[in-house]
Amino acid sequence: MITLVGERTGPVLRATSERLRTARIATAQQDAELLLARVTGTSRLELHLEPERPVGPAALDRLEMLVRRRVCHEPLQYILGETEFHGLRVAVGPGVFIPRPETELLVERALAVSGDAARTAVDLCTGSGAVACALAAGRPALAVWAVELSPDAAAWARRNVSRLGLGDRVRVLEGDLVAALEGRGLERRCDLVVGNPPYIPRPALGGLPAEVRAFEPELALDGGPDGLVTIARILREAPRFLLAGGCVLLEVGEDHAAPLREALATDPRYDTPRFCRDLLGDERVLEVGVR
Repeated sequence: MITLVGERTGPVLRATSERLRTARIATAQQDAELLLARVTGTSRLELHLEPERPVGPAALDRLEMLVRRRVCHEPLQYILGETEFHGLRVAVGPGVFIPRPETELLVERALAVSGDAARTAVDLCTGSGAVACALAAGRPALAVWAVELSPDAAAWARRNVSRLGLGDRVRVLEGDLVAALEGRGLERRCDLVVGNPPYIPRPALGGLPAEVRAFEPELALDGGPDGLVTIARILREAPRFLLAGGCVLLEVGEDHAAPLREALATDPRYDTPRFCRDLLGDERVLEVGVR
């Protein structure tokens, strides 16, 4: 329990950080700052600039509730109800995959490929809608069809489209990959198909950190025996909706570049693929043109 004599910001922050550290939260200090800033309606910087500021009983009670969730390794983003992605504040919570910073590479490549002309993009496995919204925010002439299988995740995507004011250009569809696009007049009319599909090999799921394994939806993580099941489906089906000269961009696992090069080398519908490396040097984003 967080019960301190005086209830000043400095001691409360230290006690919260220590409690999270004891619970083996790797980002204990940062998380303590974010949680205390949230309940006091201030910023992390102000917490350190004004360590003697009182923390009222209501804020302490609220902090206690949030800390109890975090010591159980519930993701901080779920507790705060949002995360930052490509300059946007994206709402997240139970039932939706939390967008990661490395996926911003996928957005950057898609923005570079799309240019400023009026175009149509499809975002498969949209989850929270983070990629779809980032693309629409970055390219005002771009229309995006965002597809998600999970009704819970699709609800988060719709919430983000609405709160970011992108409802005129981003449409969220529930369905299984391109099946959701059937009958909408999109065959051979799209310029881009992008996606961050599930790509973790099923045998590796048990080794994920507790806060991922226990809280984030398995549907967004499980890529089948080799991690390539959903990726392979997208590559089989995407050309039917892409214009000649269109492009598929997918985030993939660090061991997937070689088998994908081999598979695409014998597919006459595709050009030679390229892979963009992330900050760790892994070939993280597949980029391949359609003939």
